[in-house]
Amino acid sequence: MSPSHRLYLIRHGEVANPNHVVYGHLPGFHLSPNGVLQAQGTAHHLTDTEIEVVISSPLARAVETASVIARRHGIEPTIDERATESHQFLHWTGHRWDSIPRLFPGELEAYLEDASRVGNDETLADVAARITAAVDDAVVDGFRTIGVVSHQDPIQATRLALTGRDLGELRDDPPAHAEVVTLIREGSGAWREHARWAPTVPVG
Repeated sequence: MSPSHRLYLIRHGEVANPNHVVYGHLPGFHLSPNGVLQAQGTAHHLTDTEIEVVISSPLARAVETASVIARRHGIEPTIDERATESHQFLHWTGHRWDSIPRLFPGELEAYLEDASRVGNDETLADVAARITAAVDDAVVDGFRTIGVVSHQDPIQATRLALTGRDLGELRDDPPAHAEVVTLIREGSGAWREHARWAPTVPVG
């Protein structure tokens, strides 16, 4: 019988971003104090859970989250460019969120209406496909329990794609900061969502 697999899709913790900038792939954006607590809470939640490999986006906020989780399991995160932030709207990067409707009329509205149909630099399907490829490679390498630490849209897109849901549901109940979405697969069957868990950290 083929082995079962368990996949933990994990969004990074909250980021220090007092100016509400679209930080995307910009360097220098790290976890906020709350984000650190969230990462620690998630690591604690997963302490008694077997995780053989933790794949992380190369961006600082994800690496910081992944490192806390991986250390609980005596491993280091595996940095994989395929787990990075979405490239859908690279030209938004560096602008304040509240300036996007004025600078790029209609784009934010279209994204919020159905993000699966828009994107100048990468589609949601592309995002889900590259993370799925990283997961598939980990399975081929013999890992049965896999963590992936990435970003809100990549985690949600991968979750939807692997469970056979429409990518148009991207904005429907997306993962919170440091939330864990657990998928399981028996043998060569389809992935199915098994559980969700998010840390509760007071703000202020």
